[in-house]
This record gives sequence, C-alpha cells and structure tokens, in this order.
Amino acid sequence: MITNKFRAFLANQLGFPKGWFGKLLIRFLNRNNAMMNNIVLQNLDLQAGDRILEIGFGGGYLIEQIANTALPQIIVGVEQSQDAIDLCKQKFRTQINKSEIELHLADAIELPLPDRSFDKICTVNTIYFWADLSKVFAECFRVLADDGKLLISYNSKDFLSKQKFAKHGFIGYEVSEIESILKMAGFVNVTTITRHSDRHQEFFCTSATVPLRHWLKIS
Repeated sequence: MITNKFRAFLANQLGFPKGWFGKLLIRFLNRNNAMMNNIVLQNLDLQAGDRILEIGFGGGYLIEQIANTALPQIIVGVEQSQDAIDLCKQKFRTQINKSEIELHLADAIELPLPDRSFDKICTVNTIYFWADLSKVFAECFRVLADDGKLLISYNSKDFLSKQKFAKHGFIGYEVSEIESILKMAGFVNVTTITRHSDRHQEFFCTSATVPLRHWLKIS
C-alpha cells in the first residue's frame, strides 16, 4: 500500500523529476506513457518542414518518435526539470549539434519562444501541474502559426482522483473544461478522442487549431 508520505513524494517527482529517483522515474514514464504519446504522434499529421514544440518532454520518448520520421525542420522541447534536460541533452546530442533539436529549461506559463514560430505543439500528462491553464493555452496560441495545431493528451479526472494525487497538487480536468478553456484562448476546431489502456484506464487526446488571425484582426 502506498503511504500518504510516499504518494506526496511521488506526486512531486512526477511534476518535477530530480535526483536518482527522478532519473529512474523519467525512464519509467517513457514506457508508461507510450500509448498516450503514440496517440499524439498519430494525430500530429506531421508534414515535411514542420516546426514542432513539445511541452514537458520528460525522458524524450515523443521527441525521439517525431525525430525518427525525419519530417520536421526542428523539434523544440520545453521542460521544468533540469535532470530531464540533462538526460535528453545526452540522448539527443547529435541532433542538438545539427540544430535539429533544441531544449529549453522553462515554465510553460512563459515560453521563451517567438510569436507564431511553430506549426504543431504537443504535450502529454502535463496539464495537472500547471497553476494557470488559461495562461499556458494563451502562450501556446501565441507561439503557434496561423492554422497551427495543439495536441494535449491527459488522464481523466476520475483516474487521478482514484490515484489520490489531487491531495498533493495534481489538478484534474473534465474534457468539457479543457475544451472550454481552449476556446476562450482563441482556438477553433476543438475536438477530443477517447482511448483506454490497462495503465491509464480512460484517457483523452484533445486537439485544437489556431484560426487565421489576420481575419480576426488579432495582432
């Protein structure tokens, strides 16, 4: 049985992996989140020359799968864990040296990236750790090009509740809440697909698109 003390420790590590335990956890999450990552990959609709951003890349599983397609012009990763950054700098050192992959230590609420600089943004199992979902979605909207696509994969609120992580800082969302906040941020074509796995039970992948902003007179 998981004690409350260990559950609190684990919840903190899931949000900010660090130390020897964090490094082990990052590798575990690569396997544990594989199905969720694969759903995102299948729905990214990658095209040659795409500029891709992943927020919260952890052990780099999805970055690696995207890079293996040889389609993107560049893949950029943003992560809050320095240990994850260090691990992936070693893992992708060849692509980093070729300027095919770029990694940043940063908070999603303030992305250190230019306006309209990406065609696709993806993020998996991260939204529970963001203090202000509206601001993160606004940042995603800012750095996406017109007709750019955002893909978010996440566990159900019910699943998180059963894991008892809500007591330790996790914020669970209903699909309707995610879709509503995306629309308020300016996204259109907001849709969600539902999948099931033995590890995550029911989970979701929500996609949204940036409209042509010159029609909306958005600067």
